[in-house]
Amino acid sequence: MMLGMTKWLPFSVLVLAACSGPQPPPPEPLTADPPIGSTSADTGEADTELERGIAYLKNDRAADARVHLEKSLLLKPSGDAEYYLGLAKEKLNDKPGAEEAYKKALAIDGKLAEAAANLGAIYLDDPARPDEAIAVLQAALAKSPADARLGQNLAYAYGLKGDVPGASKQYETVLAKGDDAMVRFAYGTMLFDHKQLDKAAEQLKKALSGVKDDAPLLVTIGRMLGGAKAFGDCVTAFDRAIKLKATEPEWYVRRGTCRHEVKDEPGAQDDFRAAIKVDPKFAAGHYYLGLSLLGEHKRAGAIASLEKAAALGGDIGKAAKERVDALTKK
Repeated sequence: MMLGMTKWLPFSVLVLAACSGPQPPPPEPLTADPPIGSTSADTGEADTELERGIAYLKNDRAADARVHLEKSLLLKPSGDAEYYLGLAKEKLNDKPGAEEAYKKALAIDGKLAEAAANLGAIYLDDPARPDEAIAVLQAALAKSPADARLGQNLAYAYGLKGDVPGASKQYETVLAKGDDAMVRFAYGTMLFDHKQLDKAAEQLKKALSGVKDDAPLLVTIGRMLGGAKAFGDCVTAFDRAIKLKATEPEWYVRRGTCRHEVKDEPGAQDDFRAAIKVDPKFAAGHYYLGLSLLGEHKRAGAIASLEKAAALGGDIGKAAKERVDALTKK
């Protein structure tokens, strides 16, 4: 009897979703309070207050920044001041205030891509308002068509709305301007979430080839590749993750289940045993080793492994006990 005929308990696939967050000012942290009176006299008091507000923001002093930015706006309306005020309010967890400031920034200067990106990100945050995000981001892209951040956020908005063709078209537009592993990952995740597994696997494979040494991201891609039945690539993803961090028993079991699917049963059993070595109380390692041994007609070893899994409890322990009961009644 082939192992493939043994029904395995599904291992749930965990997916990460990401969305571009607020665009912070350039990372130039100050080591002291912002200088006062350092701007030239002809910049005017409003510009001086704006510069002070920006400096405080860079120094992670959002409350002080808000005071100076609001003074600047009282003296002179400015898209830049409204944008930075939006940043300050976001840092102060005033999301409605930030939304209002970004809207005002765009009303003054519709070409402020950063304000549009941040406003779009607010609309895409939970609870998502994809239609409002799409309207803002489309208008911004019309003025700044080369801005990849706007394009990616627009693709994500279409995906949240369930418009897979629209999202796919927008992701392809972004990628045509330059390949990017994280855009591929977002694209593949969107397709995976909408059950377009073959297309998802295509994008996730490309993302995998471009991802650096980021173990959690490699694991996420590996899980989705396994869920999309791209088992060989699933093994590759977990190979790289385990090389970076060899102390996570679940990662070995994930790789082992994918090795099983590509008919590498010795490799799968090595992984299940490795998971148990890392954590003897990891029920999934015992359970899947038991299934693997059962597929090879090694009944005594299979029952022993399944009994260990059953003793550890949980959903996997319950499934293992049902297996043991079925085997011992025969």
